[in-house]
Amino acid sequence: MQLSDNDVTQPYSHLLHIVLCVDNIMVSQRTTIKDVAKQAGVSIKTVSRVINDEPYVRDATRQRVLDAIDSLGFVVSQPARRLSSGQSYTIGLIFHNASWHYIQNVQRGVLETVRKRGGYSALLHPCDTNCRDDIKEILNLVHQSMVDGFIFTPPVDNDRELIENLQQLDVPFIRLTPQDRKSPLPYVTATDLQGAFEMTDYLIGLGHRRIGFIHGPVEQRAAHDRFKGYKQALTKANLEFDPNLIQKGNDLFDSGTRASSILLELDPLPSAIFCNNDEMAAGAITAVFEQGLHVPGDISVAGFDNIPLASQIWPPLTTVNQPIFEIAETATNHLIRLLSGEDVKQLYHELSTNLVIRKSTAVYNST
Repeated sequence: MQLSDNDVTQPYSHLLHIVLCVDNIMVSQRTTIKDVAKQAGVSIKTVSRVINDEPYVRDATRQRVLDAIDSLGFVVSQPARRLSSGQSYTIGLIFHNASWHYIQNVQRGVLETVRKRGGYSALLHPCDTNCRDDIKEILNLVHQSMVDGFIFTPPVDNDRELIENLQQLDVPFIRLTPQDRKSPLPYVTATDLQGAFEMTDYLIGLGHRRIGFIHGPVEQRAAHDRFKGYKQALTKANLEFDPNLIQKGNDLFDSGTRASSILLELDPLPSAIFCNNDEMAAGAITAVFEQGLHVPGDISVAGFDNIPLASQIWPPLTTVNQPIFEIAETATNHLIRLLSGEDVKQLYHELSTNLVIRKSTAVYNST
């Protein structure tokens, strides 16, 4: 069965597995691996190494083999490849569905990367770490040889039992924006603290002094880093931190509406609201208009992530661009290199954020 990109990005039920294969699994009846080896002037073992993307093959030799494969129209038998190598050539993306827009971008980054590289498939699987059966399902994917390595979105990587079991089984995995960054486990993240600092500093530069902040899930490192960035910008501007301007959210639209409604009961009102993510910021804009106020005339609103929704709502949202697609792309390439036996020296990657200024923020009007 073939799935379109739209099919891939639809929400999955709790137990749904989707496997996307990026290789043709049919075998050419006219051309064999022996034919490829003969034309390239190498051994069958060398051809096998090239097909499996193994290291220690000279570039010139690898190219000769690839040229022979292309000219002969040889198509790799994926089942045979898996059987002979003992690998599934499948990577698992394990995600907790907190913000669907975020997960959608992560999935797109993983899927497009495996398609470009070839030779691997991606299995997408939701996981609620509060459900121990979900953790068992992840480990069963390893025991059943269905997956060679994993990419985890937060907060899945915070589950100690899962991480310890995978380490004991010697299964490679990459974490996206993990809570713990002191361990030697590889990860890819963004400059969350710096991005939040720059956004808060930008709002202060517009004249705002009472800036509400809607915090994200407490179990996520990114939420804490963004809150730190907010507070550091206040300190730089010699503005007193006011805990009454802080509300908790869960990164979903409704929590942004609820938290903003509480902030809008304050006297005096905040002149700006900065949210941990764009979905909550969209909820904040709704709450402001429900109170008969206007964005940005009465209250400026800013978000974080720069998901498609940010440019689709009105007014379009000022936000911090988090390169979610690039984070997933980097993690996927990194994991495939590990699975291919490459000596990967850079285990940690931090990608830069940047401000995207739109019409939901404006100069503070004190009148």
